Amino acid sequence: MLEKYLRLLVYVKRHWQIATVMGVCVTALTGFRVLVPFLTGAAVNDIVAKSPVSSVAYLAVEIVAVSAASAAFSFGLSYGGQALGQKLIYDIRNTIFTSIQSQSFSFYDRNETGQLMSRATGDVEAVRRFVAFGLGQLLSNTFLVGGVILSLFYLNLYLAAIVTVVFPVILFLSWKFSQTQGPFWRLTRRNYGAMNSVLQQNVTGARIVRSFTAEEGEVSRFAATNQAYRDGIVGSSAIRAVYVPLLSLVISLDLAALYYLGGGRVIAGTITLGELVAAANLLALLSGPSRFLGQLILIGQNGMAGFDRILEVIDAKADVKDKPGAAQLGEVKGEIRFENVRFGYRAGRDVLKGVDLEIPPGQVVAFVGLSGSGKTTMANLIPRFYDVTGGAVKLDGMDVRDVTLKSLRGSVGLVSQDIFLFSATIRENVCYGRTDASQDDVERVCRLARADEFVERFPDRYETRVGERGVTLSGGQKQRIAIARTLLTDPRILILDDSLSSVDAGTEYAISDALKEVVKQRTTIIITQRLSTLRLAQRIVVFDGGRVVEDGVHEELLAHNGTYAKLYQSQYAPQDVPSTEADR
Repeated sequence: MLEKYLRLLVYVKRHWQIATVMGVCVTALTGFRVLVPFLTGAAVNDIVAKSPVSSVAYLAVEIVAVSAASAAFSFGLSYGGQALGQKLIYDIRNTIFTSIQSQSFSFYDRNETGQLMSRATGDVEAVRRFVAFGLGQLLSNTFLVGGVILSLFYLNLYLAAIVTVVFPVILFLSWKFSQTQGPFWRLTRRNYGAMNSVLQQNVTGARIVRSFTAEEGEVSRFAATNQAYRDGIVGSSAIRAVYVPLLSLVISLDLAALYYLGGGRVIAGTITLGELVAAANLLALLSGPSRFLGQLILIGQNGMAGFDRILEVIDAKADVKDKPGAAQLGEVKGEIRFENVRFGYRAGRDVLKGVDLEIPPGQVVAFVGLSGSGKTTMANLIPRFYDVTGGAVKLDGMDVRDVTLKSLRGSVGLVSQDIFLFSATIRENVCYGRTDASQDDVERVCRLARADEFVERFPDRYETRVGERGVTLSGGQKQRIAIARTLLTDPRILILDDSLSSVDAGTEYAISDALKEVVKQRTTIIITQRLSTLRLAQRIVVFDGGRVVEDGVHEELLAHNGTYAKLYQSQYAPQDVPSTEADR
């Protein structure tokens, strides 16, 4: 736990000026607050001694002035806490986002989107509340307790002994209370993330939920996570309901003992009534911190539970990253070699099982095979979305692990079946990889992708907003926008992963025809289960069970009567032969 507080202190130190102002304010505030009981005690003594009214009036003015000064410094402490909290979470959110951006794809395989979102929102907000409110109160109350103890011993040793004898009891109860809160709030933060995950999945998957009429089941699932979150907070509050009154009772008993024992000394004449009143007022100052202690512990435990989850993201190590001294790729020719490549998403479960394959520069190769055969996984290893667990992937003779990710991925263009478009204009989506592109460049690649056919029909043409994830476009339209976006970056290696699966046969033929000129200038890998998309291919590589089982051109593979022939026979009649470039 101490380590986490030290980690949080690192962020606080970045804004040491605000922290210093808070320190000055809390010191001054403590001094003024403990001064008021002394002034009250002096006023009581003057009244008992029947001093001139002017003397009492002077003390009353002093009390008002000190109280006003306390209010001013209390404002400074509160405002400083809010400012520090906002600056702190600004830094933390940026750190979280930077960490998320640097993670490998395996990180997203392990973490739900809703859980990641809750860390950047709910958990960060819990930390903000702790810093903005809890930290200031923690400083204020800590200084106040110390100031009260010192003032009591300065005032009267006997009265100080009566008050401080219960401090070990208060500390023990506070420690026990804090121990019970930690597990509750750690579980509560996890339940909050689970609730966010269900909510996020239902928002993004609304069409699926509706199409399967699964609303009732999803409502029940959300209610279950919501109930777990609620029960955690209720359980924590139940314990607080016991401890906070108990702490107040201890203070009240101590106050009763002070009046009883101290009153006897006043009657005996060994101490003044003013001293007793001052001691009672000093003890009363502790009633606020004792009542607030429960809430402060809740805020602190909640905030640190959130910070613990934040650190899980910040401290996550990327599986794929630049090695020390990684080289920049120069001019890429496009030769790709897979040398005895093995890979598995989980240990002991290989998806690729010793694949050897060479693709010469500029060749158009089709990867075909049943779903799960390993063809997409092979393509994902080229830009190092994942690293091989055995063997090597080489680009122009260089192991892709020896070059920088930025230069590698800048040379590889990928269009996948699962298209993601940003909630922005068509032009902004097409220019995502090249924000400096001219309008002529945008229109050129849209013509190549046959996207201009529908874009020109929109009233706002390229300034048309497409909605979240491109919801206002059809599947085929989104794929054409994605193809245009990739072509704009002019990659030396182009990977089309089922990128024509959502377009009709006529559009597919038109896009394939337009891409003929594009693929001549670069190494191209076409991943598909639809054999009709093989028009561009000069070579066909067939995958099955994580291995390359066949490699050749259409006619050769048909004559071999193996895996490819079975795929073909399942999709085409003999008259529908999709001839390849090599056949032609």
